[in-house]
Amino acid sequence: MKFLNSKLIVSTLFSALAFTATMSHAAQDPSKSTNVRATLISNCKESAGKGGKLTAAETNKFCTCQVDAEGRLTKAQEWQIISTVNQKKSPSSLPFIQQQNKAVQACFGPQLTAKLKSLSEEAMKNAQQAEQKK
Repeated sequence: MKFLNSKLIVSTLFSALAFTATMSHAAQDPSKSTNVRATLISNCKESAGKGGKLTAAETNKFCTCQVDAEGRLTKAQEWQIISTVNQKKSPSSLPFIQQQNKAVQACFGPQLTAKLKSLSEEAMKNAQQAEQKK
């Protein structure tokens, strides 16, 4: 059960990447940039670096992989993700997200994937504890 739970956490983490990148790109308007990809990566690094949980190299790898994965999503896939979320279902069940998760994990490498999984589990645990205190 623990393996299934941690696999779900990792899968959910990676399926949410498309949304987290879009939300974190407030520093500079990428649509006004002459190098949109570089601006997206820069904005991601600025946002991801604020947590202090990742090294500069890990942040660079995370943001590069994440922005590239986001760039491969089609509009139809984005709509499918939004529809799935609006149905209160996890996008990790979508076949293209499962493929993307594998590609992103390969891009991250085993060390960064393990660290992100650990950070995700820690954040979920902290959120559950905060919820219980209410």
